[in-house]
Amino acid sequence: MSDYYDEIEIEDMDFNPTKQIYTYPCPCGDIFRISLEEMWEFGEDVANCPSCTLQILVIYDDDDLPELEGFDDDSEDGDDAEGVDNDQEKLAVQLK
Repeated sequence: MSDYYDEIEIEDMDFNPTKQIYTYPCPCGDIFRISLEEMWEFGEDVANCPSCTLQILVIYDDDDLPELEGFDDDSEDGDDAEGVDNDQEKLAVQLK
């Protein structure tokens, strides 16, 4: 069993849309951090403080997370062949 400093609802954390990270004040004076990518890609629910050993458990539902900007999930759907065909057509038009 892991020991966490606290369990924090994601609604109580600050979200930076530019950096796409959630933060929460740590008692050491720094901040706990967890990235949106970590939550979407890896299902991460632990935010770490870079200055001390404390961790918090972040309570959230995937449905409540904002979309991950700059994320293109086409390649993970197995539909790469369609994308290749479109790229070949674009290249053929550019060569004319």
